[in-house]
Amino acid sequence: MKEKLLNNLGLKVASLVLAFAVWMAIVNISNPIIDDSQSVTVEIRNTEVLAARNLAYEIEGKDVVTVSYQVRTRDRSLVKASDFHAYADLKDYNVTGAVPITVEINKDKENLVKSDAITAKPMVIRIVTEALQRKQFDLQVNTKGTPEEGYALGIINPTPSFVTVEGRSTLIGQISRIGVEVDVNNANADMDVKVTPILYDANGNKLDLGNKVTVNPHEIECHISILKAKNIAVNFEVSGAVAGGYRYTGLESSVKSVPVVGTKSVLASLSALSITSDKLNIDGATADKVVELDLSQYLPPNTTVVGNEYKNVKVKLKVEPLVTKVFSLDLDTLDKKGMDADSNYTFDKETSDVTVRGLKEDLDSLDVKKLGAILDVTNFHPGQNQGILKLEIPGGLEVVGYTPFIVVLAHKEPANTAVESSTASTTEAAGPQ
Repeated sequence: MKEKLLNNLGLKVASLVLAFAVWMAIVNISNPIIDDSQSVTVEIRNTEVLAARNLAYEIEGKDVVTVSYQVRTRDRSLVKASDFHAYADLKDYNVTGAVPITVEINKDKENLVKSDAITAKPMVIRIVTEALQRKQFDLQVNTKGTPEEGYALGIINPTPSFVTVEGRSTLIGQISRIGVEVDVNNANADMDVKVTPILYDANGNKLDLGNKVTVNPHEIECHISILKAKNIAVNFEVSGAVAGGYRYTGLESSVKSVPVVGTKSVLASLSALSITSDKLNIDGATADKVVELDLSQYLPPNTTVVGNEYKNVKVKLKVEPLVTKVFSLDLDTLDKKGMDADSNYTFDKETSDVTVRGLKEDLDSLDVKKLGAILDVTNFHPGQNQGILKLEIPGGLEVVGYTPFIVVLAHKEPANTAVESSTASTTEAAGPQ
């Protein structure tokens, strides 16, 4: 038996090798090995290595690599991007900033992919480092919307009241303040909400720094107190008198009323809030006066103004200069008061100039017809009389004066007397017959 097995041994071995080669050729023809690739995000490992050196890092460029590999055609659909793990270990970081990328495949897919044919492009990822900065910011609370009518926003307590931000110093330098925003629209009861801190730059614009900085804690709990309130009208009591040649024209303030909370009995008796202050005095003023008032200081006992915005209320006391304007009156066309129908009235000049003083805006809308000018000739005697004008101008305006003029009164000659005089003259001229 042994002799039979050894007979033609070389031929038999050659036959086996040939058979195996034929089998491999058939397999490769029907299910060949092909090149394939997947896009894989690079994971950064051991970041604490740089943190221990007080450094923060940022990936320069993209954090995605192309992983190339070989797989049989029939197995291609079984290999996914999630089967690969590409990572850069910061333990390998050096001053050049280039960290090699290692690619691993899940163990359950190792038999499908040739491990020695797995490559990553690019083969390194570049890391930019900078001094690590940690900075604490007090939280500013912003609200959106308004509570239901009859309710007011009370105190908002964020917990914690501050956050710590960590990251590259240039990025931390971009942050001017950090706040949270809570929606109180139509609220009618106390609220407890969780909100995410918002980063703002020096211009008040929101900053989107993504995961380049770390905010701790990343979620803030806020308790919002919603109070039953009553809106009270605000009356600002202005005192004093402006300088000569000027006029106080009114008050400007964005606040017309304030929401006040207190006991029901006190609120029921409170209809208006009168603000009396030395700051509201305009003695000798020749220009607008702007003052700031804390309205909470003028509330009755056991009441509180809801909202910090009423602690610094700007009020403008408007003062404008008085100007003059001259209007020319045609004397012959004026209506006459107390005139004698049997008299004639003539003037030593055709017009009289009336000077009116007031605010420029009022004078610009005034014309001669609105002066209500009447010539008063009551009890005038024959001959020359000093002219008297009666003027009825709109409120807020003042007649400074008018140019003087003379009114000459002459009685009309009766008509029958004139006829008799004419007849007598004719008779005398004819003489006796």
